[in-house]
Amino acid sequence: MNQPYAPTLHPSSPIGTTRPQQSVMRKTVLGLAFSGVGILAAAGELNVGDLTIHATGFTHAGGHAIAKLFAPGDNVLGPGRWQASTPVEGGSAVFRFKELPAGRYAVVVFHDENDNGIIDHGLLGPSEPLGFSGGFRLNLLSGRPDFERLKFDFKPPTQRLELQVQ
Repeated sequence: MNQPYAPTLHPSSPIGTTRPQQSVMRKTVLGLAFSGVGILAAAGELNVGDLTIHATGFTHAGGHAIAKLFAPGDNVLGPGRWQASTPVEGGSAVFRFKELPAGRYAVVVFHDENDNGIIDHGLLGPSEPLGFSGGFRLNLLSGRPDFERLKFDFKPPTQRLELQVQ
C-alpha cells in the first residue's frame, strides 16, 4: 500500500530561511570589527610609554622641583601642558610622566625654592635655578628659550632624560 505523502514543513517566509545565515554573518562581521578595534588599541598602546626626567644640580632641598612638559605649539615660557612636582633629594629630582604618546616634546625644570608654583625673576632674569631639554643653557647670549630650542623626541616604551639645573 502506498504511504500518504507527508511533506517536510519549511518556513514560508524568505526572512525565515535566511535569518540563521544573516545572524551568523552579522556575528562574524561584528566579531571581526571588534577584533580590529582590539588590534588597533593594542597597537596604540605600543605607541605610548613612560618618560622619566632626572634633574641634577640642586644646591639645597628647600621647596620643590617642578617639571613642565610642553607639546609642539606650546609657549615654553608659560604653564606646561603637563606638570609634576617632587621634593629635591640629594641634589636631584626624578619626575615620571606615564602613558605619554610618542612624539616631540620640550621640558623646563626649575627649583621652586619658595613653593609659590612659578619661576621667580629678578633684575637680570630668572632667580630660581632652571634646566632645559634639548641641551639649551640660559645665559646672556642664548636668547629666550622656545620650543624649537628645547625639543626632543620621545620614543616609547620608556625613555630617560637627563637635565642639569643651574
